[in-house]
Amino acid sequence: MWSDRFAWSGEIPTSFPGLNPVALQRVTPDTGVYYKDGVAPSRLWERVPGGSLDGYAKGQWGLQMGLNLVNPATDKGRFKLPYFSGLWPSSGKLLIGLWVKQNYVMGFSPLLSTRGGSSPVVYLSTSSSGRIRHQVYNASGGLVLDQYEDHPWVQTKAWQFVGMIVDYDGLTSQMFSVDAETKATWAGPVRSLSAAPNKASTADLDVFGLQTANYWTAGVFDEALVAHPGAGFDLQGFIDAMANGLYADAQSSANADKFSVTESNVKAVSAATFSTGAESVAWQKRPIVQGAPSGAVPRWSTNDGDSWSTGAQLPDSFTGLLRWDIPLKAGESFAGISITEPIDPPPTLGALADVEMMQGEVVNVPLTFTVSGSPKWTVDAPGVVNATITGSTLSVVSGFEIGAGQVTVTLTDELDRSVARSFDVAVKAREWEPGEPPKYPHAPIVVWGESEPEAVIIDATDAVVTKETNGEEKFEFAVPSTHKHAGLLINERRVEVADETYTIRRVATERSGRQVFIVVYAEARFYDLATAGQIDAQEFVQVAAGDVMAKALAGTGWKVGVANVTTLRTYEIEDTNPLALLREVQKNHGGDLVFDNDTKTVSLVVQSGRDNGVGFFYGKGLTDAKKVVDTTSLVTRIYARNADGLTIAGVNGGVPYIENFEYTNEIRSAVYDFKSGTSPYTMLSMAQATLANRSKPDVSYEVTVNDLSARSDANYDRFDVGDRVTVVDHEVGIADTQRIVRLEYDVLRPWASKITLSAKLRELSSSESVDAGVLDTGAGVGTFDLVPFNLLLNGRFDNGLAHWANFGAEIVDGDGTGDNAVRFSGPGERYIEQTVAADNRSAFAFSFDMRDTGPAGYVPDLTVEAVVTYEDGSSETIELELS
Repeated sequence: MWSDRFAWSGEIPTSFPGLNPVALQRVTPDTGVYYKDGVAPSRLWERVPGGSLDGYAKGQWGLQMGLNLVNPATDKGRFKLPYFSGLWPSSGKLLIGLWVKQNYVMGFSPLLSTRGGSSPVVYLSTSSSGRIRHQVYNASGGLVLDQYEDHPWVQTKAWQFVGMIVDYDGLTSQMFSVDAETKATWAGPVRSLSAAPNKASTADLDVFGLQTANYWTAGVFDEALVAHPGAGFDLQGFIDAMANGLYADAQSSANADKFSVTESNVKAVSAATFSTGAESVAWQKRPIVQGAPSGAVPRWSTNDGDSWSTGAQLPDSFTGLLRWDIPLKAGESFAGISITEPIDPPPTLGALADVEMMQGEVVNVPLTFTVSGSPKWTVDAPGVVNATITGSTLSVVSGFEIGAGQVTVTLTDELDRSVARSFDVAVKAREWEPGEPPKYPHAPIVVWGESEPEAVIIDATDAVVTKETNGEEKFEFAVPSTHKHAGLLINERRVEVADETYTIRRVATERSGRQVFIVVYAEARFYDLATAGQIDAQEFVQVAAGDVMAKALAGTGWKVGVANVTTLRTYEIEDTNPLALLREVQKNHGGDLVFDNDTKTVSLVVQSGRDNGVGFFYGKGLTDAKKVVDTTSLVTRIYARNADGLTIAGVNGGVPYIENFEYTNEIRSAVYDFKSGTSPYTMLSMAQATLANRSKPDVSYEVTVNDLSARSDANYDRFDVGDRVTVVDHEVGIADTQRIVRLEYDVLRPWASKITLSAKLRELSSSESVDAGVLDTGAGVGTFDLVPFNLLLNGRFDNGLAHWANFGAEIVDGDGTGDNAVRFSGPGERYIEQTVAADNRSAFAFSFDMRDTGPAGYVPDLTVEAVVTYEDGSSETIELELS
């Protein structure tokens, strides 16, 4: 800033951005009547002598030239620049102009003219009324523009700059002017040319003379300019810089002998002070000043130069004009001043430690940072957590999805400088503690009023608690109709047994011989969820079980407890109720639903129950035993079709069904209905997996046992639904440890309780009635994007990352079997994962196409990990290091 001739002396700098001057007469004498050109000093302008008073004198911009000061009609003085190749352009733009102080003596006063010969191109003049005029000629010498303009200081006799700029390609011309006395600027309207200007002109340039028409200008000129503006040239910026340069006086008549001015600096011949031009500046913080010599004095104005202020320091904040008084010692030079608004140090952010957290946990991480101005935060977190920043605290919130990933926190200051920190976050499944088994033997029945117990029944005639894994939970009991508390047994009243609360739903009065009994049927309190409102039909895409459970329980007064089943699933639901949706979640994600009716929480756990070593042996705790081989749901032939009517015949040898007669030769048919769009390959694969299970009997055991805890009162003898117990009766063919999938506990006669054991998958609880002739897709997953023998959904990524949980993965163009591929880049762990249900195969293979685009010799760490969950709830992790 303040680093060119505009700022030092008000003269036109040859280095002005985009100006591209080709000739500039600063009135620099050489010898006799010849004057050096300011662009190419070896090129000379010629002064054609006029009157006796003609000549140069000191002025605002160094020397200035006076011509025709006595009588222009007889003096006839002018300056002439002979034509040279490159003086006039053939395309682009042409700018001509000069500083002039004139008397309007003649009818027309030529300022800059090319009309002295036969090849004119431009003509700049004023009329006797002071109006300025621009003319443009074509190659034939005809006018394509002749236009007068009225600027605000028409007929001024003070100094003014008059210029014109011609656009050869755009066919326009525009005049502009600067008033030296007021420093006002003016840019006229853009005028259109009627035809192209003369692109091959060879005319000389005359200043103050049009000898062919005998017109001459009386006055003084300086800084006569010819330029070819190009890229980066700003006409208004040029005009403004010229006006602001009028404050500079290093070449004024008082200072011309004290300073020498070049294109690179101002140098003091003797000790003196000059004033710079003004520049428009603005800052919010007091700037750092560099390059100002000792004793430089700033002057600033907030009213366009009408008044100026000064002081030892610049203002704290400012917008307006700024100039300087520059004192120099003899021999010292000045090349400019720079002002820089102070920049605070860049932001800093302290290191962040890795975080391990449980499902549904909030971890607050304090942030240590420094920043200029107000901090701007961004947080990039993996899908397993959400992260927000309030003040100086980062809050990391986990949902029900488990997994690991990287959180990146970025701090940006008001200058858009950033610093980022990353840390790893791992979300683990919450452990589920089943608690102590209920104390069923001879438990009293507590009848509740509105808010407290009202009565205790210890003499019921029957009392049986029935529970199923993922199924029903009820309590049935009976008392004589003459019982003193019979009147309290009314519908919707709560009853409690073994610390579990039930709601009476049905009360029956029955006769048995000569006695009449009140028979009560009560349901667990979670059955209220079936009437707790409607949940609209919707689709869940790769969701965690706990997230859907939270949606099911919203507004019901119930909440999610533990949801440590980690499968991600995609499925659709119709309009339903909260309880039905919870059942649907269990079917799709697996695990066991556990209702805590006291705390009103619902959990979905990998496997409910306990394994306390409880055993029942014939003669010790075991009275009746039954092994059940069940073919109710057995089928040997499955027809597969989708909602569009498409079958598997096209991929199954022309047959629309599959068969399996290993158990029986009897044809027992079922239809497997799939969603619209499911491919034949998918239907065939899933039908085969289903038939593998359905073509053989289900085996379970029904046992009557004696609860030994009724005598021992020891927890190690207690049991409940979901527990693993050992049952041995060699004569019946039972010697196995399996889960209790159904419990009928006789509270009054603990020795007569019945349990049902089964090795069936948890998703198929015994409470479900299965119609062997009607099947559906079970998981509810839209699987049209499977390929043959591929259990992974969207394995070719044709649908992007649908069905894939991922971190740090992005879809790119494929170069293999499909249109898409997945790319991992950057440091840290990156992964994709998916949970699938195994079919009827006994061995599985994993294959993929991988390409490495890293530097030579680099081998990425690549691992395939399979987590296998078995029917009994146990799991195994298999890892294969590929590099």
